[in-house]
Amino acid sequence: MGEFIFLCVIATSAIVWFALLCMPTRWRISERWDISSNLPAIIPPWPTLSVIIPARNESASLPTTLPSWLQQDYPVSEVILVDDKSSDGTAECARRISSQANRMVQILDGTSPPPGWSGKLWALEQGVRASSGEWLLFTDADIFHLPHLWRGLVAKALAEQREMVSLMVLLDIHGFWARLLIPAFVYFFHVLYPFAKVNDGRSGTSAAAGGCILVSRKALAEIGGIASYCDAWIDDVALATRIKRRGMSISLSLTKSAISIRPYHRLREIWNMVARNAFAQLNYSWFALAGTVLGLILLFVSPVAGICASLAGKAVMMVPAGISLLSMAITYRPIIRFFNLNTGRVFSLPVAGIFYLAMTLSSARNYLLGRREWRGTRTEIIDENDSKGNV
Repeated sequence: MGEFIFLCVIATSAIVWFALLCMPTRWRISERWDISSNLPAIIPPWPTLSVIIPARNESASLPTTLPSWLQQDYPVSEVILVDDKSSDGTAECARRISSQANRMVQILDGTSPPPGWSGKLWALEQGVRASSGEWLLFTDADIFHLPHLWRGLVAKALAEQREMVSLMVLLDIHGFWARLLIPAFVYFFHVLYPFAKVNDGRSGTSAAAGGCILVSRKALAEIGGIASYCDAWIDDVALATRIKRRGMSISLSLTKSAISIRPYHRLREIWNMVARNAFAQLNYSWFALAGTVLGLILLFVSPVAGICASLAGKAVMMVPAGISLLSMAITYRPIIRFFNLNTGRVFSLPVAGIFYLAMTLSSARNYLLGRREWRGTRTEIIDENDSKGNV
């Protein structure tokens, strides 16, 4: 009886993976955007642009990233860096770098967030209040911008009549753990939020990637500003959802024109990145957590267990387990190619999936302990009386 149940579980996994294979919108990388020499023609004058960067303990990143912002050729723009109570001289580092360039950076000394605000969103809010641009570009302090990126983003938004354009930046994959887990991170995000559906105004799917978001001031004001989602931990998706629900057009693409320089050499660094948001993605629902855990076991653990069982003499397990692993590999291949990794890595997805299962459980554990971390530099304690986990 137990063997029959096990076979049914593996067969169910095979059916789910084959069904995903038949939904290419969820795994084909069709939404790519990169800077080219053929930018859409824009009739001058260009709209004004404010680039807002929340930064906490980023003195190691700024010597690489800040010059890439200062060298942008956008006609009328300002750079506003909000120092979010850094302890490593972030503001002084920014002042030193900007003083050596022909362009000044407005550096704000961030204050503690009011009740109900998350730390990062309060930092962004302070930048928005100090800004004057018709368009706002939210980016992280560890994101390197290739030349002409700002022109390209604004040109894309205007040409496509979008109120928000977001890019999932190229993440660092140097090191064993990064090559195993970072492509899977992008893969899972794309499966959950197919970029083609995000970009389709008829679809209810909304998402954005917080490392690079261009949004019109008009659109931000129409949804009530950052205050309308000030308690959101997954702030990028919250922003995209509100804008799209108001009938405004948004766009999300993969890119290699904006590059994260934050390394993920150790397992702990990737673990913390995922554990910060995984339970929030489930809306802090224990029922959803249970379903997710069971789903991940079904999708990633059972096919591997089926292969092991077939090698141990249970040959009947080989066919459904093989269908699962083959379908998995085919859907994973576009992401592996995007990161220019060896094709053989398509078979690493089950291992990555098992790690993400453990990280999801870790995220729920952090919630129980009342701990939240922003980019590994600040732990925020959740109010025990706040059932939503607002900071």
